[in-house]
Amino acid sequence: MVKQIKKKKAKVRKRLTPLEKIRKELDKLEALHEKENAVVEKITEIIDEEEESVEVINENWEGTD
Repeated sequence: MVKQIKKKKAKVRKRLTPLEKIRKELDKLEALHEKENAVVEKITEIIDEEEESVEVINENWEGTD
């Protein structure tokens, strides 16, 4: 009988209030936003590097007349 009571107590979870649920979802959204920003920064770096290499190629090409 005592074991059954302990099992029931272990299964009881604290229910989140609506505000706690909202906060939890906002935290997830904020983490996702940070990841998106990191991806955008990385893509921007790649584009900048590619543009620089194209400029160097163009400068070298123009100087061979």
